[in-house]
Amino acid sequence: MKTFKIAILSIATCTLLVAQNFPNRGPIPFNSYDQNSDGEITSKEFYDVRAERMTQKANQNMPMRNAQNAPSFEDIDKNGDKKITTQELQSYQLNKMSTRMNNKGMNNGQGMNRGQGMNNGQGMNRGQGMNNGQG
Repeated sequence: MKTFKIAILSIATCTLLVAQNFPNRGPIPFNSYDQNSDGEITSKEFYDVRAERMTQKANQNMPMRNAQNAPSFEDIDKNGDKKITTQELQSYQLNKMSTRMNNKGMNNGQGMNRGQGMNNGQGMNRGQGMNNGQG
């Protein structure tokens, strides 16, 4: 029993020593996922790295607001071959970033189409403009 405890403690210590420091924000790079450097990410590598990053963030008392929305391995492995290539990961990350930018940017609230732009609010067509009886 004592030997077993020592073995577990040794494994835990080694794991901490080789644990990577992942970026706290933004995407995890491909080479961080590809732990055996074979050019592919397996499901085990993917979930192990994600768990390590979440542990790192928890240890730093960082908020994990969207942890429940984290992508699954299958979301990224588009061709279903049970491995993620550099192209698949980059494509997923670019698509995710583009979606975020569209949701925050010009088409949703702060741009010219909704809210304070020329068509819906304080512009020329509705509200205070020339066509609404005040000109």
